Amino acid sequence: MNEQTQSIMSISDAPTSGLYFYFSATDRRLRYGDGREIKIGGTHKVKGSVKLCNHGLHASKRIIDALQYAPGPILHLVTLGGKVVHGDDKSVATERTYVASFDATEVLREFARKQALINIKLIKPYCEAEEYELIVEYLKSGREDLRAAAESAAWSAARSAAWSAAWPAARSAARSAESAAESAARSAESAAESAAWSAARSAAEYAAESAWSAANKMLLQMIKDATGWLDKNPSPEIYL
Repeated sequence: MNEQTQSIMSISDAPTSGLYFYFSATDRRLRYGDGREIKIGGTHKVKGSVKLCNHGLHASKRIIDALQYAPGPILHLVTLGGKVVHGDDKSVATERTYVASFDATEVLREFARKQALINIKLIKPYCEAEEYELIVEYLKSGREDLRAAAESAAWSAARSAAWSAAWPAARSAARSAESAAESAARSAESAAESAAWSAARSAAEYAAESAWSAANKMLLQMIKDATGWLDKNPSPEIYL
């Protein structure tokens, strides 16, 4: 088992119908002044009545929904217990148990680049041919030596396309490049933000729900490939 992926059990031993996704920051501690450490096999509990977005321990059935609330790139596979209330894109409970964890920084960076590529052709009228090829090459490869130039070209295209249909594609490309420009600590925290932004803009601007579902399917498969999680899940459609 590598340092990025931690698990206390075979995922197939967990109650798969009750598995959820939850992201934390790199310090693996609860937010909002709580400060408790997240440990694999551990369970956090809260007292009182739970309320979505207000009080309780949250998680999402779909990974793309969990991503939009992510404060950082550490992904946890969790179960919820005690009192549980379900919403449209997340649930909240009095108990949350951590089944497995994975540092998804690199997966999220790759996901952000793939999302940025979806509508990248829309920016072609707003940049030079060589700049366009540079942006595309960076988004496909993630090569660090191309990152700075690709970011500059993408932001230039974004400014030119600010009032056009190409704006989301150009800014998504720029944000994907930008997240890799941060220092090691900073980039780990920004990877989730960049990935969520790229997917959200793709969904918001282009066939909203179908694009959001497609982004979820893409990210779920990338996480499964990287971790082996849910490979034996008898009902994978519950996460789509």
